[in-house]
Amino acid sequence: MKILVVGVNTRPVANSAKRLGYEVYSVSYYNPVDLKADVKEYFINDMCHGCFSENYDSKKLIDCAEKYIDEVDYIFICSGVFEYENSKTPNWNVLGNSPKKIKKLSNKYFVTKKLENLGCPVPTTYIIYNSQQLEKLLYEYNKVVVKPIYGYGGKGVLTISLNISDDKYCSLLKNLKYPCIVQEYIPSESFSASYIGREFITFNKQIVEGNSYYGCITPYNLDRLLDIKYTTKLFEDILDFFDLGGMNGIDFMIKDGLPVVLEINPRIPGTFETVELALQCNLVRCIIESVEGRRRSLKIRSMKQYIKKILFTDSKVVSFIRKIDNVVDVPRYGAVIEKGEPLTTVIGRNIEEVKSTVKEVSKMVIPW
Repeated sequence: MKILVVGVNTRPVANSAKRLGYEVYSVSYYNPVDLKADVKEYFINDMCHGCFSENYDSKKLIDCAEKYIDEVDYIFICSGVFEYENSKTPNWNVLGNSPKKIKKLSNKYFVTKKLENLGCPVPTTYIIYNSQQLEKLLYEYNKVVVKPIYGYGGKGVLTISLNISDDKYCSLLKNLKYPCIVQEYIPSESFSASYIGREFITFNKQIVEGNSYYGCITPYNLDRLLDIKYTTKLFEDILDFFDLGGMNGIDFMIKDGLPVVLEINPRIPGTFETVELALQCNLVRCIIESVEGRRRSLKIRSMKQYIKKILFTDSKVVSFIRKIDNVVDVPRYGAVIEKGEPLTTVIGRNIEEVKSTVKEVSKMVIPW
C-alpha cells in the first residue's frame, strides 16, 4: 500500500505512515533529515534556508504531487496546500476533505459568516477594502485584529491599536493588502480542538507569538474555563454542517465562558504529532479506519501531556544540530538558516524538559 503526503512539512504524517509499513511518497517544501519517506520531492535548498514567504509556492507542490496521484492508495493533506485564494483544486481522492472543500473553508470571512448564521459564537468580523474603513473600525474598537482573507498558521495576522506610534501605524496601513478582514480583539489565549471523524479527541493550547503559530500543548484541560459538553457538541455540529471527514481542527478563543470560533482547519492540523504522542496510537491508521468506516471509538481516558515548540532563528545562523531525543525537523548538518526562519522543533513532556532541550540545541548553532 502506498501513501502520498503533501504539505509545507510532511514529516509527522509521513513518519507515522512509515511506521505502519506503508510505502510513503512525500511532496513538501521542507526536507528535514528525519523525514522517513521512500520518495521525497521538496523545494527548499538543503544547505541554505532562505525566506519562506518569498520562496514558497503551493502551486509547485500541487503540480509535483500530481505525478503520483494514480500510483498511491491514500492521500493526506497537511497545511499550506489549497489554502490560497488562487489555488487550483484538482479532483484528488483525499483521505478526508477534498481540495475544493479545503480551499472553500480557508476563506475566513466565508467561514465566519456561515458560523454566525448557525448561531455559533464568533468574533465580530468585517471585510474592508481600504485604509479609511480600517481607521473607522480602529477608532470604534481601539484595538483590532487584521487578517488576510485566506491563509494559515497566523501568517499575515496583525494586532493594531491606537496606542502604536504614528510611523508604525502609517506603515501598517500602507503595506496592508486589501481586501482583508478586521475582527474584534479578544483578550484570550488561543486553543484548538482535534477531531477524527465526529469523535472529539482533545483540546490543545496553541503557543502563539506575534500572532504566529509556534507550537502547542496537548492535551489541555479547559474544565474550569468552558462548558465542555456544550463546546464539544457545538463543534460536532460544525463538523456536521460542513460535512467534514478525516482529521480536522477547530481554532477558538474563550470569551465570557463561551468558545469563540476563529477558524476551521479542514486538513491535518499542526497538533497531529502531539495528539499522536498523547494517545500513544498511530493516527494515520485511525484516520484511514475512520474514513473507511472501520474504526471504533478510541475510548480515550488518561493521556500524557506533550509540549511542541517550534524554534525560530533570531539571526542568521549555521546549524550543526544532530538528531537527539525530543528534537525533530532537523536541518541538514551545516545548513545556513536565515533570520526569522524555523530552525527545528522540540517536543517534551513538560516545560522543564523543553527548556533543557532548547539549551542543548542552542549549543549546536553558531552565528553566520
